[in-house]
Amino acid sequence: MLNIDKLFKAAKAAGIDVFEARIGAQSKLSVAVFDSELENYTVADDGTFKVRGLVGGKCGVFTSDRADDEVIDMAIASLKESAEYGNPVDPEFFVDGSKYKYDKVDTFRAGLAQVPAERFIATAKNIAASALAADKRIEHVNVTLEYSDMTQRLINSKGLDVTGRANFALIFAEVKATDGKEVQSGSHYKIISDLDAFDADGFVKTLADDAIKQFGGGTVDTGKYDVVYSPDCTATLVQALCAGFSAFDAEQHMSLLEGKMGEQVFSPLFCVEQTPIGGDVFCSAFDDEGVPCKNMPLIDKGVPTGYVYDLETAKRAGVESTGNGKLVGGNIRPSIGYITVKNGNMTQAEVFAAVRDGLYITELNGVHSGLDGQSGNYSLQASGFVIKNGKLDRPASLITVAGNIMTDFANVKAVGNDEKLTYFAVKAPSVAIGGISVSGVKQEA
Repeated sequence: MLNIDKLFKAAKAAGIDVFEARIGAQSKLSVAVFDSELENYTVADDGTFKVRGLVGGKCGVFTSDRADDEVIDMAIASLKESAEYGNPVDPEFFVDGSKYKYDKVDTFRAGLAQVPAERFIATAKNIAASALAADKRIEHVNVTLEYSDMTQRLINSKGLDVTGRANFALIFAEVKATDGKEVQSGSHYKIISDLDAFDADGFVKTLADDAIKQFGGGTVDTGKYDVVYSPDCTATLVQALCAGFSAFDAEQHMSLLEGKMGEQVFSPLFCVEQTPIGGDVFCSAFDDEGVPCKNMPLIDKGVPTGYVYDLETAKRAGVESTGNGKLVGGNIRPSIGYITVKNGNMTQAEVFAAVRDGLYITELNGVHSGLDGQSGNYSLQASGFVIKNGKLDRPASLITVAGNIMTDFANVKAVGNDEKLTYFAVKAPSVAIGGISVSGVKQEA
């Protein structure tokens, strides 16, 4: 157990002008089930301990996975040593604890925290058993259920002392199915905050369908297609797009959105918000500098509204911080928090009907190497389904989709109302985009 008073007294005695400590704790329960049998069950407690401070105007840092009194002397000595090579930081970028008030977030659910381990194990086993029984072609099922309880406390020598806590469960499952000719796999996941409200039957149906519906698939002709991206695929592309809202990237001329604020860049159907204040697990009342987070539009009816700032970039721009400071290594940089792509007013079936003929893409692979964050260009392996006469038809695989996230979101044709909370820290619905280049097989002349 770390004695906070002892830590701060040691920092003051060592001549550290301004001092900050962030202490994180995480308890995790993990269950792994294979074909209805419990394969692994673990409970672990992890911690993080990070300190920053100014010595002679330069910032030093220290990070450890231990947070107890025995690490105090090492932390102070290491911080002072790293400050010799650190960057100059203005003391005002360490928040005055009396300056701000914070909105409440509802990220900790007491009911979920009280769920016994036996129930988590039973839930995972039931999912596996139900998936095996859902279709005789399903041969094997893997289910992983993880429950996490996380606490983050941020304290500094200027009176700041804020704490955030969140808990959630993540259920991820995979199945392998065969019809004697083909072998297909499928997967599904769900982030939940209330186990009583979890629809296990719906989860299993989606999981089984993800494999079974892929039988009899193949590639498509190379050409231009109207494409409906699933919520997960939409989230992948939006996450890359929203990196361009960083004021630091704009200063470095690395932002896709430089010079485009306030202009009609995207489709009026495309609306994106930053939503850190709320009840989802990715919400937070404060950023890594201790500045209050706030909900704000990023793209309003296709118009980018402004960059996000930490304290330093805000000062250079002559504006207030938006509460987007993120500690990366020893430096604070502005970074987008939890994102919500606003729902449209069409069901997914209505989106398919609006497209009429095209593709429904459910999986994108190779994003880290196949998407250029500075140009917006991407070329990604993909799979999904053919849309024919407004309905899902056969599976589509062995294809590549290529486009540009700037022009793609300018060509939005429809937005669904089927939003999903994804593990990309993006909540997004299905989005239909016109004129996507798809490589499959060349058409014969």
